[in-house]
Amino acid sequence: MIDICIIGGGAAGLMLAHSLSPSLSVVVLTKEDAFSGNTALAQGGIAASIGPGDHPASHAADTLSAAANHANPERVEVLVQEGQALIEMLLSQGLPFDADEEGLPMLGQEAAHAARRIIHAGGDQTGKMLQHHLLSKTENRVKRLPYSSVLELIITEGQCTGVCVEDAFGKRSIIHAQHIVLATGGIGQLYSQTSNSIVATGDGLSLAFHAGAVLEDLEFVQFHPTVFTVKGKSCGLISEAVRGEGAWLVDAAGRRIMEDVHPLLELAPRDIVARTIEWHWQQKGSVFLDARHLQDFKVKFPSIYRNCRDHHIHPEKQMIPVRPGAHFHMGGVQTNEWGETTIPRLYAIGEIASTGVHGANRLASNSLLESLVFAKRLATKIQTYGFSHKKESVELIEPVKKFSLPWNLQLRMTEQVGILREADELKQFIADFPLLRFDLQQYSGKQIKEIHRYTASSLIAQAALFRDESRGAHYRIDAPQASEEWTGKTIQLSITGMAIGKRKLQQKETVS
Repeated sequence: MIDICIIGGGAAGLMLAHSLSPSLSVVVLTKEDAFSGNTALAQGGIAASIGPGDHPASHAADTLSAAANHANPERVEVLVQEGQALIEMLLSQGLPFDADEEGLPMLGQEAAHAARRIIHAGGDQTGKMLQHHLLSKTENRVKRLPYSSVLELIITEGQCTGVCVEDAFGKRSIIHAQHIVLATGGIGQLYSQTSNSIVATGDGLSLAFHAGAVLEDLEFVQFHPTVFTVKGKSCGLISEAVRGEGAWLVDAAGRRIMEDVHPLLELAPRDIVARTIEWHWQQKGSVFLDARHLQDFKVKFPSIYRNCRDHHIHPEKQMIPVRPGAHFHMGGVQTNEWGETTIPRLYAIGEIASTGVHGANRLASNSLLESLVFAKRLATKIQTYGFSHKKESVELIEPVKKFSLPWNLQLRMTEQVGILREADELKQFIADFPLLRFDLQQYSGKQIKEIHRYTASSLIAQAALFRDESRGAHYRIDAPQASEEWTGKTIQLSITGMAIGKRKLQQKETVS
């Protein structure tokens, strides 16, 4: 039996591995190779109040404001206070960052931030550079098992004791561990338009649900306003940093579409920008990002530039066609301030976790910061527990049942559980894709992967129907305003049903 099994090798999983004692045995499972997840695609950067004149209190205020009165202020305080010190530590450890002539970090500006506090590495390759850094720090300390799909969490006497895994050759095995950590990332591939990696299929939601854990805030799905879209196909993300540098959102005639929508124009909160673009697409036609007037586009955004050119768009001469796509999930597996779930010995960090810091709408570039901060906190917590190394016996069952994923699930999610939602459409989706509990061991590995997609989709739709108001990234056409009755309330889902929880909303004083 190993000490710690981490499911996922992105920023959260690697930061946890990096922060654990070298004396512990750690295995990191990834569905594909080391760079197949969303971390490597993260362009925007990491938010941290390390600049002159900036302060964690300002960062916290911006985070709470973006969260649409739904974040947990105590967790936000943890994020900004510990995040500031953590980023400074990583920089001192050699995390590569874009620096000015004096060697200080060049801090970028992004939507809804009151200060320039976004750290970048490699221009628009922050996630990839961060992942390289953490991989180098954990190279000889963990056992990596790529191309390993987790089919089920093993629950023994109410505790998580292991995982059922299938390798690239279809062989099943059980990995027993003292502590199991979900770091499985996001859900973007449940939708037909997304900025996410191909592995972001909501597996963690389904694994936790079938194990009996509580999930919350699943209705809050953030759609990135500017996914590069060519002939209806998502071709990669156009970072918000491009708008931060001054690019405009325009129609085909070059008219700016945000002028009469929000005083912050292109830097308005993401949910407002995304809804405006989507409405324009549906009602008036295509939307473009005009960056032709920006200086040094190729230097500041090298990967975006290459991707545009690969699709025959020259950003310095042509407008870039964009449309919103599923980008980040604020909800997930419910955790406490240390990353512990409602099941002993099962933890969640990164995008799969619902820590409460993002509320109804994530502030730009807080996602990598959250992954790093709460992974480090979990490392501290896990190491306070004992390690007994008792191995439980688990019998592998031969698959006998069949399941086939409906071919149109992604399209239906986009149309009925996407940016613009409505009760009748959500009810129809749930009628066609009801939430079911599967006996996972009875199915083949390929079918379980499809079951994970199906389950995650149904869970999100259930929550979206139940919250009959609009708040943050959750927008209901039939209930377009936030409701006081829903303020501070969370929707919690588990195999025992649906419940309403409460979240403390009074902001505590943030100190340096």
